[in-house]
Amino acid sequence: MALCTNKLSVDHRLLHHLIVHQLLPTGGGYAKLTRMQAFLMWCIISKIEFCYPLLMLHTMVRAFTQKKSVLPFGCILTKIFRYHEVHLEGEIATKLKREDTYNKSTLNRMGWKKQEGIWTYCPKTDQTQRINREEQEELPPWEAQETGQEVAPSRPCSHARGSTSTLEYDHLVEFMSSRFDALNVRFDSMEASLDDQFKSLNSRLDNLEKDHKTIRTDFETIEDTIYYDLHVTKRRLKRLERKLAESKSIDKCEETYGDESAHDDPFVSDS
Repeated sequence: MALCTNKLSVDHRLLHHLIVHQLLPTGGGYAKLTRMQAFLMWCIISKIEFCYPLLMLHTMVRAFTQKKSVLPFGCILTKIFRYHEVHLEGEIATKLKREDTYNKSTLNRMGWKKQEGIWTYCPKTDQTQRINREEQEELPPWEAQETGQEVAPSRPCSHARGSTSTLEYDHLVEFMSSRFDALNVRFDSMEASLDDQFKSLNSRLDNLEKDHKTIRTDFETIEDTIYYDLHVTKRRLKRLERKLAESKSIDKCEETYGDESAHDDPFVSDS
C-alpha cells in the first residue's frame, strides 16, 4: 500500500512537493509517495549522491510512452537547445515565471499553519474534497508501475499532526536502509571475491610468463645444439670421404663447401 503524502511531516512534505513539481515532474497522483520519490527523498536527506540526468532521461522516456502526457523539463530543454543553437521556429512558446520561491506562503497554500511554533497540517474546508480526491486518485501509469500493486484509498487525515505523522515514512526509510545495507554487504562480499579471483589470475599470468621465458631459453639452446650437431656431422662425413678416397673406394674426395674443418686436416688427392 502506498503512503499518503498528507501524513508526512512538514519538512518531508515540502521535499516531496519539490520533487514532484521541480525535480521529477509527474502528471498527477501528488498525494501518493512512490518508491522512486521515497528513494530520492532518502538520498537527499542522507546526502547520498545520485545521477540526476539519468533520472531526467528516464522520466522523459516514460512520459513519452504515454498518450495523454506532456513532456517534462521544458525550461531545461529550451536552454539546452538555445545553447547548442537549435532552431525553434514554429514552436509554441509559453511564458513562465522567472523562478519559484518556496517560503511561508507556499506552506500556507499547501495547508500548513504554524501554531504555537509548530507547523500543523490544517487544510481549508473547501480543500477537504480535493484532499480526499487526491488520496483516492490513481497514479499515472508510469508511476503506478513502480508501486507494483493497487493503491488502496487512504483514510482522511486528521488536522493535528503529532510525532506519529511520519511513522509510516520512517518505516519505509528503515526498510530501504536495511535493504541497502544488505546490498552493501553483498557488494563487499562480491568485491572481496573478485579481488581474490584477480589475484589468482595475476599469479597464473606470472607463471605463464615465467614458462614462456623458459621455453624461449630452451629454444635458443636447442638452436645452438642443432648447429653444433650439424657441424660435428659435417666433419665426420668429411673424414669418411677421405678414408674412402684413401682406400680407393671412390675416385676422389671433393671439397665440402662451408666446412670450417677443411683447413684443419690435410687435403688428400688422388694418387
